[in-house]
Amino acid sequence: MANLTYTFRSETLDLNVSVNIILPEPILKNEKFKTLYLLHGYIGDHTDWIRFSSPERYNWSYRFAIIMPAVQNSYYTDTTYGQKYLTFITEELPKVMENTFPLSTKREDRFIGGLSMGGYGALKAALLYPKKFSKAFSLSGAVDINHIRQITRDSSRKISFDAVFSKKEVQGTKHDLFYLISKNIEKNTIQPDIFISCGTEDFLYESNQKMHQFLNEHHIPHVYMTEPGAHDWEFWDKYLWIAMEWLAKK
Repeated sequence: MANLTYTFRSETLDLNVSVNIILPEPILKNEKFKTLYLLHGYIGDHTDWIRFSSPERYNWSYRFAIIMPAVQNSYYTDTTYGQKYLTFITEELPKVMENTFPLSTKREDRFIGGLSMGGYGALKAALLYPKKFSKAFSLSGAVDINHIRQITRDSSRKISFDAVFSKKEVQGTKHDLFYLISKNIEKNTIQPDIFISCGTEDFLYESNQKMHQFLNEHHIPHVYMTEPGAHDWEFWDKYLWIAMEWLAKK
């Protein structure tokens, strides 16, 4: 596997950005890779998955191109006071990567996944742009953004949260995953395949249970896996391998 750090100027963000990339070797003639956009969590960056997990080793069996960007603490959102990180992740980054590397542009070959804040970002991107991403996975995801607002209300993170989403209510808006799923059902929009996992000792476990029940109530096929585990890399590393195996299935 080739392990690259690629730096370029983002027109959307108006700044230089760095992306970690894993590419299979050798690249075969006319080969176009299936692509996984792998998203970090709060406080993290583009180096997290390489430093704390094993995506390169897990990828030996699959030959995905794995793209790992950095978005600060933006919740993968076009922020109210700041940068347009959702636009960067869903529009500019795929365009730059597909123009630079031998990546398939087919919907069925483009995946997105992440942990915690990145799990929220992966589901959000796939639900808003289901014609771009065919599969999305969330590991210990911040899937109930209204709950995140509540638990950060009396912490230092409140300032960052308000800068991203404003001080207005987020429930029932484009930032609410439950709302996005309901709107896709209402519009009869194609839904991405969804994989969700969360440890039973995770502070986000109840939120993930709520999402699982919501998907069941609306008859949306999905994979939901849980077992004893906390909000940590031991859980995420294990389930990255499981999620990649799920991605590889047709």
